[in-house]
Amino acid sequence: MKSVFQTMRQLLLSIFIILLAFFAVIFFTNFLSNKDLISPLMSTRVFANNLWSPKAGAQSDNQPNITAQAAYFVDLDNGQPLYQKNINEKLPVASLTKIMTAVVTLEVKSWEDTIWVSNRAADMEPDKMLLQAGEKLTVEEIMYGIFLVSANDGAETLAEEVFGDREEFIKQMNERAKLLGMNNTLFINPTGLQEDGREQYSTAYDVALVSRYLIRRFPHVLDISSTYHKILPQTSTHQDYDMYSGINLLTTYPGVMGLKTGYTPEAGLTLVTIAKKEGHTILGVLLKSENRREEARELLDYSFQKLGVN
Repeated sequence: MKSVFQTMRQLLLSIFIILLAFFAVIFFTNFLSNKDLISPLMSTRVFANNLWSPKAGAQSDNQPNITAQAAYFVDLDNGQPLYQKNINEKLPVASLTKIMTAVVTLEVKSWEDTIWVSNRAADMEPDKMLLQAGEKLTVEEIMYGIFLVSANDGAETLAEEVFGDREEFIKQMNERAKLLGMNNTLFINPTGLQEDGREQYSTAYDVALVSRYLIRRFPHVLDISSTYHKILPQTSTHQDYDMYSGINLLTTYPGVMGLKTGYTPEAGLTLVTIAKKEGHTILGVLLKSENRREEARELLDYSFQKLGVN
């Protein structure tokens, strides 16, 4: 009888171990397939499929010869590189910095949240949407200023008001960069303007990462950046605004949907462009270009041709 009892106990123990192992496999399989991550800026979950690691690609002998110091054109959907030049070289990126300014803002605020304009922010130069101190605009309205006219006053307004602390906002810009895998990026302000004695830089590769994240996580940004002309009517809290996009390719290259231009003397001409044709979407980054419009056009043509799109 004792032997039978021991046998039964061993059998039940074996069944228990097998079941435990079975459920452990299920748990860890689900855990590893769960692509969620916790944003440092939000208590809610952010899907990690917004993150993206573009693939390495071989250089082609017949690539276009461009003046840009760095460039990266890639298939937005599968990460296939289509053109690469110095993609990890640290360079000033000018107003492309505002792409991260938009990310940090939209992870904390909704499009309809209102933002107050300070005297300091309203005085920002040179590119501006002409905000007036004391006005209140929605996040969406300020984003039109940032993506159409590269509004430094708009970017500074967001940095001051989103957390109520400009330095905390810049800290979160850099924290988010780390989380996105932007390992060669440092932000010192929300505008991309150079400051005496302080370094601020990114790379073509890192700019591609944050650009893709922004438009995948907040697709309404593409509606904004693809707008050529926007009128914001006067309201009880702000004056009217009449803005035209600085992205020439919106009206001269079929399929272009934005995204952002930049310029400082140190950075030269910079650009993030997004274009869609025949089901293919290309994201392109140009840094320190002497002719970003023509080089973007040339590289878009080249990239689409590599994908078999005319």
